[in-house]
Amino acid sequence: MSKYTPIELWNKFYKNKETVSDYAGRVMKKSACGNPNSDYQPTIDHIRPLSKGGSDTIDNIVICHYKTNEEKADNFPHWKTNGKRYKAKKKKGSKTAYTIIEDK
Repeated sequence: MSKYTPIELWNKFYKNKETVSDYAGRVMKKSACGNPNSDYQPTIDHIRPLSKGGSDTIDNIVICHYKTNEEKADNFPHWKTNGKRYKAKKKKGSKTAYTIIEDK
Protein backbone atom coordinates (compact mmCIF):
# COMPACT_ATOMS: atom_id res chain seq x y z
CA MET A 1 0.00 0.00 0.00
CA SER A 2 1.32 3.42 -0.94
CA LYS A 3 0.94 6.79 0.71
CA TYR A 4 0.31 8.12 -2.82
CA THR A 5 -2.82 7.83 -4.95
CA PRO A 6 -2.85 7.00 -8.67
CA ILE A 7 -4.33 10.40 -9.57
CA GLU A 8 -1.66 12.22 -7.51
CA LEU A 9 1.12 10.38 -9.30
CA TRP A 10 -0.56 10.72 -12.70
CA ASN A 11 -0.61 14.50 -12.25
CA LYS A 12 3.04 14.49 -11.17
CA PHE A 13 4.33 12.22 -13.97
CA TYR A 14 1.97 12.93 -16.89
CA LYS A 15 0.45 16.35 -16.08
CA ASN A 16 -2.55 17.00 -18.37
CA LYS A 17 -2.17 13.98 -20.65
CA GLU A 18 -5.39 11.96 -20.78
CA THR A 19 -3.93 8.78 -22.30
CA VAL A 20 -0.47 7.19 -21.96
CA SER A 21 1.06 3.73 -22.29
CA ASP A 22 2.88 2.02 -19.45
CA TYR A 23 6.36 0.47 -19.81
CA ALA A 24 4.81 -2.77 -21.10
CA GLY A 25 2.83 -0.96 -23.80
CA ARG A 26 -0.62 -1.10 -22.23
CA VAL A 27 -2.86 1.96 -22.59
CA MET A 28 -4.01 3.78 -19.46
CA LYS A 29 -6.39 6.71 -19.09
CA LYS A 30 -6.39 9.45 -16.49
CA SER A 31 -10.18 9.27 -16.29
CA ALA A 32 -9.86 5.62 -15.19
CA CYS A 33 -7.82 6.43 -12.05
CA GLY A 34 -9.52 4.72 -9.14
CA ASN A 35 -12.03 2.90 -11.35
CA PRO A 36 -11.54 -0.86 -10.89
CA ASN A 37 -14.16 -1.54 -13.59
CA SER A 38 -12.19 0.21 -16.34
CA ASP A 39 -10.02 -1.66 -18.84
CA TYR A 40 -7.67 1.36 -18.73
CA GLN A 41 -7.13 1.58 -14.98
CA PRO A 42 -3.69 2.83 -13.92
CA THR A 43 -2.25 1.49 -10.66
CA ILE A 44 0.74 2.21 -8.47
CA ASP A 45 3.52 -0.36 -8.57
CA HIS A 46 6.61 -0.44 -6.41
CA ILE A 47 9.46 -1.48 -8.71
CA ARG A 48 11.21 -3.16 -5.79
CA PRO A 49 8.22 -4.49 -3.86
CA LEU A 50 7.74 -3.42 -0.27
CA SER A 51 7.67 -7.14 0.61
CA LYS A 52 11.23 -7.39 -0.74
CA GLY A 53 12.70 -4.37 1.01
CA GLY A 54 11.53 -1.66 -1.38
CA SER A 55 10.53 1.80 -0.23
CA ASP A 56 7.40 3.86 -0.75
CA THR A 57 9.25 6.67 -2.50
CA ILE A 58 8.69 8.32 -5.87
CA ASP A 59 11.93 6.88 -7.24
CA ASN A 60 10.71 3.31 -6.56
CA ILE A 61 7.24 3.79 -8.03
CA VAL A 62 5.79 3.57 -11.52
CA ILE A 63 2.25 3.98 -12.72
CA CYS A 64 1.26 0.95 -14.74
CA HIS A 65 -1.83 -0.74 -16.13
CA TYR A 66 -3.57 -2.97 -13.62
CA LYS A 67 -2.84 -6.06 -15.78
CA THR A 68 0.87 -5.17 -15.92
CA ASN A 69 0.87 -4.78 -12.14
CA GLU A 70 -0.93 -8.12 -11.61
CA GLU A 71 1.48 -9.97 -13.90
CA LYS A 72 4.55 -8.43 -12.26
CA ALA A 73 3.18 -9.14 -8.77
CA ASP A 74 6.08 -9.11 -6.29
CA ASN A 75 8.64 -10.45 -8.76
CA PHE A 76 11.96 -8.66 -8.56
CA PRO A 77 14.44 -8.01 -10.12
CA HIS A 78 13.22 -10.00 -13.17
CA TRP A 79 9.64 -10.52 -14.36
CA LYS A 80 7.52 -11.07 -17.43
CA THR A 81 4.49 -9.01 -18.39
CA ASN A 82 2.55 -8.46 -21.61
CA GLY A 83 4.68 -11.12 -23.31
CA LYS A 84 8.06 -9.47 -22.63
CA ARG A 85 10.75 -9.85 -19.98
CA TYR A 86 11.82 -6.89 -17.85
CA LYS A 87 14.30 -6.20 -15.10
CA ALA A 88 14.87 -3.52 -12.52
CA LYS A 89 18.20 -1.77 -12.59
CA LYS A 90 19.34 0.32 -9.64
CA LYS A 91 20.12 3.93 -10.55
CA LYS A 92 23.72 4.86 -9.89
CA GLY A 93 24.30 6.64 -6.61
CA SER A 94 20.88 5.83 -5.16
CA LYS A 95 19.76 3.35 -2.53
CA THR A 96 16.08 3.41 -3.51
CA ALA A 97 15.82 4.43 -7.18
CA TYR A 98 15.25 1.88 -9.95
CA THR A 99 14.74 1.96 -13.70
CA ILE A 100 12.79 -0.68 -15.60
CA ILE A 101 14.45 -1.98 -18.74
CA GLU A 102 13.56 -4.71 -21.18
CA ASP A 103 15.49 -7.90 -20.38
CA LYS A 104 16.52 -9.39 -23.74
